[in-house]
Order: sequence, then structure tokens, then C-alpha cells
Amino acid sequence: MSDEDFEAYLKSIGGLVNGYRTDRGPIISAGIASVGNGWLGMIKQLIEDLIKAGWNKEICQIKEKFGGLRFYINEGNEEVWKLISEAEKKSYQICETCGEPGEPENTGWIKTACTAHMKQRIEN
Repeated sequence: MSDEDFEAYLKSIGGLVNGYRTDRGPIISAGIASVGNGWLGMIKQLIEDLIKAGWNKEICQIKEKFGGLRFYINEGNEEVWKLISEAEKKSYQICETCGEPGEPENTGWIKTACTAHMKQRIEN
């Protein structure tokens, strides 16, 4: 999924609420997700599932850490937390660059990548 596609999706749902500064307008920038484009489809699906589970769309941060997705919110019900945990675990099986199957590799910085992107990282 491209940044443009992700931003169009965020606009279509009215954006996300800034969990740090609720007085600001809705977040409709792909920049909220500090991850590779390979995970944007998974994040979009997570957001859709969270909204269905009653999430208030308030987000603090979306990032990669130690090769896995981190999706930080302020509050949620039991189902919301479960969905986030499942997506974070799933991220360790998806290449952050392209979205194909992958696995975490430690080449000085832990990243989850497919064989082709891991080879590219090692060569660079």
C-alpha cells in the first residue's frame, strides 16, 4: 500500500484523533505510521477492526521497534487490546518493506523482511 492510498483511507474515515493533542485536527497523514509501506495494509485492517470493536480512533504512535509493529493508544476495551496484540505479533511474519512473508533478522538493527529485502539490506 502506498502512502497516498493510506492517506486516502485515513481521509475516508475522518482521520485519527491525536492522542497527545486532542485539540488538534484529525490526523490524515501517512506520516503517523513510522513504518515501511509493507505494513500499511495490515495497519489499515487493524484500524478497521479496532473501529468495529469500539475504539475511539485516538492514536499516540505507530512505529517499528525491534522488528515488530508498535501501535500505541490511550484507552480501549479488552477486544481492542487483543486486536492490537495480534497485529503486533503478526508483524513479525510480514516484510516491512513489501508486505510479503518475512521474518526478523538482526543485521545490527532488527528488521522483519522477506528474503529479497534482507539480502538487499545485507548488501548495503
